[in-house]
Amino acid sequence: MNNIRLETERLIVRPHGMDDFKAYFEYVMDPDLQAKLGLNGVSDEASARETFCWLMDHCIFLALVRKADGKAIGHIALHPPYDRLMENAAFKGRNGYSLSFAIAREQQRKGLMREALQALIQELFEHQGIEFLDAEAEPANPASNALQEKLGFALWGRDRFDDVELLIRVLTKERWQATKKALW
Repeated sequence: MNNIRLETERLIVRPHGMDDFKAYFEYVMDPDLQAKLGLNGVSDEASARETFCWLMDHCIFLALVRKADGKAIGHIALHPPYDRLMENAAFKGRNGYSLSFAIAREQQRKGLMREALQALIQELFEHQGIEFLDAEAEPANPASNALQEKLGFALWGRDRFDDVELLIRVLTKERWQATKKALW
């Protein structure tokens, strides 16, 4: 699965490498983005490098690279599914991932993340044997919540993590197949 490489109209989605750290550091140090990602502990190059390396070692960590100049401008990470979902009978024994994503502030509102996520979701459901995806966002992150809804994710529940309220949304393969033409 770490060999995912996708091309969209404007992007290449591929595994992050250490050569991408400088670009990652540039966009992840934005305080607004850090707040949305819960990266308040990332305060300098050393802590950003530690987070970057942890993501490379512990999940599928994909770079969003502009075709125009080859620069990494964001990322998508695929983590083990949300714990409470796996306790639910509807998801027990099913293959899934928890999805997180971020894009540089100056690249936001251009449809780039949606473009990348659509390609990745299609790849995961059609070719990688994935049966569901979950994604979490704080209620105060309207862009992430709206994007999840545009992609067909349905609200599953709410939870608290370190005193932060999260909305948990799920997209099953079945829902994706039923809604992709209408929503995408």
